[in-house]
Amino acid sequence: MKKLSMSLLALGMPLILAACNGESVAEGQASEKVRTIQVTTPPTSKNLSWQTIEGEILGYEPDVLRAIDEKLEGYEFNIQAVDDSAQETGLKTGRYDLNVGGYYPTPERKEQFYVPEEPTGRSLIKMYVKKDSDIETLEDLVGKSMTPFTTGGGTLQVVLDWQEENPEHKLELQESSGDIPYAQRLKEINTGKYDAFVGPANLGQNEVIEELDLNVRDTDPIYVGETIMMIYKSEENEQLAEEVNQALKELREEGTLSEISEKNYGEDIFKYEVTK
Repeated sequence: MKKLSMSLLALGMPLILAACNGESVAEGQASEKVRTIQVTTPPTSKNLSWQTIEGEILGYEPDVLRAIDEKLEGYEFNIQAVDDSAQETGLKTGRYDLNVGGYYPTPERKEQFYVPEEPTGRSLIKMYVKKDSDIETLEDLVGKSMTPFTTGGGTLQVVLDWQEENPEHKLELQESSGDIPYAQRLKEINTGKYDAFVGPANLGQNEVIEELDLNVRDTDPIYVGETIMMIYKSEENEQLAEEVNQALKELREEGTLSEISEKNYGEDIFKYEVTK
């Protein structure tokens, strides 16, 4: 923890020694350098990470970053809310040191960046259906309609992988090149335009359902994946990556990550086993 505790004796001795040796206190303090780490997180992905109109950065991942920062000596995290494209470009060029954004681990990411072995969290993909619906699994979607999937998105890939493994259950999938707001997707379930919306459960869907008083519920997760953080590859960041990994391990074992999940999502995402 970043704590400073001294007795009066311990505080006084350096001053006496400095005076005797003709050294300034400032010179002694300057030797204890703290490195500022430029960290980015999404600005509009409530409850994963978002920025209020007052500029406050909130959500699961910002809270995890602050908990890590508290554990690390010699570092100070400068957390910034940055759009996805700027996040990606900035990390590739070294403008930023560390990015989070609900990322899934991929071989390409592990090759290009430092990726701590310890995950930052879990990504739960659930289905959103009418409250009286009997849909509980992907198999139940045979012959049913789903809201369009974002082309190239992670959720679409999860469903395509399932379809490949279960060819006897043919699903009708639509794709959209645009980013359809989650509120609109949920409204279309409520009106009966579609039977199900399949998507990540960490973006405030249940709050939208409650605020709009929709006749919609969520299912148990159909997929549970791990999320990661990515660190710019440089010689000085190699040690940072190791220390961040250790901090994440401690936070998980202490139950702090579960507490942060309960605070932001209303449930402990770590109670779910990762899909093999």
